[in-house]
Amino acid sequence: MNQTICRLAVTLSLVISLSAITWGAGLSVCDYEPPESRIADLSLLGSFNWVDGPYADDRNRSISASLVGDYTGMTSSASFAQALDARTEIWVNDDEWTASLFGSGSLRSFFAGGEASAADLFGVGAIGFSASTRAGLELDLTGGIGTGRFRDVTPLAQAIWIQNELLDLGELLAPVSNDALLELAQILGAIDVTNDEKVVQLVDRLVATDLVAGEDVGVRGLLAIEDIVVSGDETRLCGRDIHARIGVSAMLVPEFSLATTGILLVRYASVPDPVSQFDSSAEAKIRLAYPEQMNVQAEISYARRLPDGWTARAEYRLAVDRGWSNPEAIAISHVASGSLTTQIFGSVGLSLVGSAQYHTGDEEATLTLAVYMETDLF
Repeated sequence: MNQTICRLAVTLSLVISLSAITWGAGLSVCDYEPPESRIADLSLLGSFNWVDGPYADDRNRSISASLVGDYTGMTSSASFAQALDARTEIWVNDDEWTASLFGSGSLRSFFAGGEASAADLFGVGAIGFSASTRAGLELDLTGGIGTGRFRDVTPLAQAIWIQNELLDLGELLAPVSNDALLELAQILGAIDVTNDEKVVQLVDRLVATDLVAGEDVGVRGLLAIEDIVVSGDETRLCGRDIHARIGVSAMLVPEFSLATTGILLVRYASVPDPVSQFDSSAEAKIRLAYPEQMNVQAEISYARRLPDGWTARAEYRLAVDRGWSNPEAIAISHVASGSLTTQIFGSVGLSLVGSAQYHTGDEEATLTLAVYMETDLF
């Protein structure tokens, strides 16, 4: 089963690579350069889960419920960036409950200095935290340097989506120019502008292309534009970064320990086409006094918007704990998952999720099927 999950991960990466290669020439979504990016998303999820645990018999087969809160925030400009991610989970089954809270926050200052080659160099300070009723409480406080940056290219993806919808409806006679698409993206990405104002500006810019079938955008086209502007479509990010940090890592519960820690983080995100998102990351934490003790987390995911309002997502995660939690043990876990999500009304979504996970010492993979109800609070 361990090898099967690894093969699934390799297959996923090949599919993603092929999709990126076959996306045609011309304007890429990642060509968009927003002057400033702001992302703030808080969601609440409730689920019912069927779980077939790691034993070969039925000892761990159960039904459980969970409540999850998830927050993602990012602000980025030419000289400064900040990010905050947090997630809390509460799980309840027949005879026990567990709770966890984990996340990270960072502040970056870019050394712009007028040199193009140095525009993406930055200093960074970061805090990471992890708390659970099972594993205890751990806190990291680190600082360092790195290079790279991420951009929110959702506005250009939405501009291309609007163009394609209007072409399908016959509202546009031909695709608009790349310059016009970038101008539409600037309208969509404007901060402190209402959605109604954006719709008016978008219609005016489309009419100015002289490619609108009539004298103005029709009712069906106007409704399509409004739906896309207010849609809860997944944020599209492009970019990469790598940074090294050094600081302290403290295990506060169940037993106090303090160690000087080095952290290396590599991340990459791309938008192969306007309806998809690829993300990957790898982080290694090492106790500098005991380099053989390390914790490695790696993740790869691919999401794609499907027809009829559905979004498909595939994800693989690898965790290697080499003497980090227990100096005498090495633990490896694999998790592969897939989901289908749709909006059923307003900001309320429905997700169907299946996953398989395997940990060192398990007799077999743990299989989980879950139904999630999600609402975006903002």
